[in-house]
Amino acid sequence: MNFTYEDHSAVTVVRINVPRATADVSKEFKTFLFDLVDNQKHQRILVDFSKVEFADSSFLGSLVSGLKKSTAIKGDIKILSLQQPVRTMFELTRLYKVFEIFDNESDAIKSF
Repeated sequence: MNFTYEDHSAVTVVRINVPRATADVSKEFKTFLFDLVDNQKHQRILVDFSKVEFADSSFLGSLVSGLKKSTAIKGDIKILSLQQPVRTMFELTRLYKVFEIFDNESDAIKSF
C-alpha cells in the first residue's frame, strides 16, 4: 500500500510509503486522509515523510485539504521527518508556517 497508518495513543501516524509523492498518488492520499477524518474520526494525525524523496505541489495540496478537513472537527495534522528536497518544497510553498514539522516521532506525538 502507498499509505498505511497506526495508532499511538490518541495520535494516528500516517506513513507515506512512496519515494515520490506526486500527482500520481495525490488523489489516493487525499481520499485516504478524508477517510481517516470523516469515517474513522481520527483527529490528531502525524504524517511521516521519512520515505519521501520528492513531493510536488499537487501532493502538498492534498495535505492542505486534509488539514482543512481535520481542523473542521477540531483536529490537527503535523509533519514528521522531511528529507531535504521535501523540506525545500515546504519552504518554497511556505507550508512550514502552516504545519508543525518534527524530526523525532516521540516529540511529535507528545506535541498533540
